[in-house]
Formats: sequence, C-alpha cells, structure tokens
Amino acid sequence: MPRTPFYTWLDPNDDPGAEPIDPFALAALFAALSVSLWMFLRWKFQPMQDLGHHLALSAVVSDWGKRGSLYTELYEPIDPLAANSLLYLLAGYAGRAVGVTAAVRAAVAFYLAGVPLANLYALRVFGRSAWGAVLAVPLVYTMSFVAGFANMLFAAPFMVLAVAVYYRALREPSYRRMIPAALLFVTVFLCHAHVFLWLGVLALTMTLAMAGTALTEREAPWRARVHALLTLGITALACVLPSLLLFFRWYARSFGQGRAAGGVLASTSTASEGFGASYRPVKDLFENLGGYVFKTFTSDQDLIVILLVVVLVAVALSVSRAHAFAHPPVLELCCGLTLVSYFFLPEGLSGHDVLGTRQPGIALWFLPAMISPLPLAVSRVRRSAVVFGILAITVIGLYVWHDNLALFERDEVQGLGEVLAAAPPRLRMHYVKMSPGSAYFTWNPLWHVDKYYMSDALGTVPDTPGILSTSAIRFRASARIHRITEHDDDWPFNEDIWRYFDLVLVHDWEPDEEDSAEAAVKGTLLAKSGKWELWQTRPQTRDPSLMPPLGIPPLHDER
Repeated sequence: MPRTPFYTWLDPNDDPGAEPIDPFALAALFAALSVSLWMFLRWKFQPMQDLGHHLALSAVVSDWGKRGSLYTELYEPIDPLAANSLLYLLAGYAGRAVGVTAAVRAAVAFYLAGVPLANLYALRVFGRSAWGAVLAVPLVYTMSFVAGFANMLFAAPFMVLAVAVYYRALREPSYRRMIPAALLFVTVFLCHAHVFLWLGVLALTMTLAMAGTALTEREAPWRARVHALLTLGITALACVLPSLLLFFRWYARSFGQGRAAGGVLASTSTASEGFGASYRPVKDLFENLGGYVFKTFTSDQDLIVILLVVVLVAVALSVSRAHAFAHPPVLELCCGLTLVSYFFLPEGLSGHDVLGTRQPGIALWFLPAMISPLPLAVSRVRRSAVVFGILAITVIGLYVWHDNLALFERDEVQGLGEVLAAAPPRLRMHYVKMSPGSAYFTWNPLWHVDKYYMSDALGTVPDTPGILSTSAIRFRASARIHRITEHDDDWPFNEDIWRYFDLVLVHDWEPDEEDSAEAAVKGTLLAKSGKWELWQTRPQTRDPSLMPPLGIPPLHDER
C-alpha cells in the first residue's frame, strides 16, 4: 500500500476534482523561498524607505520604562489595542532578547515567506494548484516593500489567510471555523488599519454574493432560504464584530475627541469636518499605473517582469476554461476588485497619503490564483506551459532583484553599518540627508536609516510617527520635538544642529573649505566610511539652557 505524503494531512482541499498537491511544486516553492530569504537576511540594510519608522517605534517598546531609557520621558506607553500596534509589540518585546533590529527584520522576513505560504493554503481551500504559490515569491517585492510600509507588509499573510478562512466559515458555519476567522480579522486590524478596512470590503462583497446565491436558490423553499440568510448574517457578524469594536475605539482615538491627546503635531479631522480626501487626476492614474505603482527599480527591469506576468495571466485564464472548479473564484475576484479600486479610492486623507496607490500591490497578494495551472488529467501540455511560465518568471524576478540589491549594497550602503556602530548609545542624533535616493531603487531608501541608531543603540531622533494621531505610540504632550528639515552641504553653519543634538549622521557630503573648517570647530569626526560620516558635538557648542536632560526643544513651523 503506497504511503500517503505527510503534507496531505494539512491540505484543506475538499474538491474531489482538484489535483493533489504536486511535490515538485512544494520543492520549487521552498527553493524560491530559500533564495528570497537568503537575499534579505544576507544584507541588513534593505531598500525600504519607511522601515526606519518601524524600527524606531519598536525600539520605544523595547526600552520604555527601563533605567536610563530616553523613551520613558519622551513617549506615552504603547496602546496595544490600536491599529498598527502588533508589529511594535512583538518586535519590541522580542527585541529585548535578540535585539530590536533583528526582531523587526524577522517580521519583514515573515512577510516574504508568509505571503507565498498563505497563498499555498488559500489556493488549496479553493481547489487550485499549489504551483501558483511559487509565483508569489517574487511578487512580494512591490512598491509597498520599497516604500518600507512594514506594518502593511506584516498584515499581508494574515489578510490572505483571512479571506480563505472567512469563506470556509460562511460556507460551513461552525465554532471551529468562526473563531479562527474572528482572530484573523482582529490580527489584521492590529497589524494595519488600511489592510483591515480593505479586508472588510472584500468580506462584505463575499457575504453579499453568498446571500444573493442563497436567495436565488430556486429548489429550496422560502423557509430554507430565510434560515440560510439568517445563518449567514449571524456567522458574518460573529467573525467581524470583535475587530469592528476595536476599530471604532481606535477611530475615536485617532479622529475623534482623542486625536489631540499627547504630543500629536500632525493635523487630522473628524468625519463632520471632512477628511480632506484628495484624488489623483485620471490622466495620472493611467500614466502611473505601471511606472509608479508597480515600479521598484529606477530601470525598466521590473516592468518587464510585470509584462511577463500579465502575459502569463492571460494564458492561464484562457486555458483554465477547460476545467470547472468546485469553488467560486473568490481569490481571483479579490485580486480584480483590489486592482480596480486603485482608480476609485482617494490617494490621501487628512494627515495621510499614499492610499489608493497601495491597492495594486495588495492585488498582487491574490494574483497567484489567476495563474493556477490545470490539473494534469485535463491537459498535460497546457498545464506544462503555465508551470514553465511560473518557474521562468520566478527565476527572472529573483535574479533581477538580487542584481540590483547587490549594487545598492556595494555602491550606496557601504560604510553605513561601520559608522553607526561607532555611535555611543542613548544620545540624540540628527541626520543630514544630502542624498537619500538611490540609483537602483525608487523612493528614497536612505531617508530613515538614522533610526537604526534607535533600534541598535537605543538613542533618539526627532522624526518618528509619534507625532501622528493614528500612531499606536505618541510623543508625550511634555516632549519637546525639534526637526531640522534643511539638508545642505553648509549644514555645519546651522547652529541648531550643534545646540540640540549630540551626534550628526551625514551622507554624501561634499563640503568646501569653509564647511569643513566650521565642522571641525564645532564637532569631532567619530567615524567615516564610504559616503557616510558620523560627527559628535563638542561640549562647548551646546547651550545647556536649550538642551534639557531629556526631550528635544520645541518644533517651530516644520512638519
């Protein structure tokens, strides 16, 4: 009697017409995942612009309340029930054992591996081939990754799982299915508000579609239809109500009466005042769909990969007509609806931006369902063509990413680690950003690297999300915040830098003789490597009356 592979015990597929899990698909998936994780874990500094924000707040959680901590007097305690709090809680407390930077990087690695693995589970729930999960490996490197939206990335695997688990709960209601669905909705909310709200849209659409199906069931008597509708409504409410209660609490704190509590500086508005929604012009939406939303490299390499994906999707959808799946195309519709929403959602709300343009990246989390190969028994040739396309795009995507990442590390990051390692712990740092961009990646990958000083050495920098009303961690009302927004070669002549900060991190500085002389008078060069320099303020240049023991002097008019 042949032995049943162990992984079939975990397979949620209940479609008798679906193919079993292909062991070659699993081998390809884990090979691709190994390469992807190796690239991420090999290099500490990744092209992720806003990752520093999440390093900073995780460091606050890790060190808050400890003896000698700068954060206890600067920040309020974290609100563990707020949106965007889970990453900081987990990385903060884990950081006490393994280091904050390592803990946050582990959370990003969870995204890189979690989205393909969540896709593997979701695909099998709907009776699709496991091969689609292989393509999810290179598709995790989206605009949101390069932008460094770590909370959003951390939510991604939970969102994909939530769609599949919620579908199973609606289809066959039971406590064993409803409780995991409810926990996943709560988890997604605690990870990221934007992802949670869009998950709610997808869940509502799914619920309404199933309600419509129940109503139009002609063979069922009307009593059975009413019972089915009531059961569906109660099940849906049980799954989403706990997360909705948390959302309304967070909403009141972020946009209601609690929005001005603490050291909040960024303006927000209530619903009655208007959110100040801003939309991109229709012309820009179409022009930037490929060049801005999907684009991660300054070259056109990623657009070529996306073009190959589009061709593969077209081929896979055309051949998929030869087989009827037992389950509806829920994942496929999630992908399509999310992509279309890019054209309708606002790009910004009061105090927050980059909203609508995140949607195509979310759509990519569900895209593997679009390229699910046919079962082998239906068509060996057409199935092989789709599998070959998946393998080819996965290899090309990972190769191109590695090539650009290696150049980024060699030409632009080199020296940053050595310079930051020379910084004494628990001091105040200012970062002069002369060249925060990259020749290889879009956005500004070097914009927030100063916050590695918080996650590595528990020092402080003024520019963190603690000024936002939507943040799970806020500055205290008594905290005095000073942000210097001028980043020029003549920075040594800015007296505020020397008065208010102990350390100055400089990148790509091209000083003239006067600039160098002024810096030598007011500071000491602690370290220099590559294009990076670290200066320490001389004691006589600080003004004790302007520099309290904790906190940073007030923000003027800079936001």
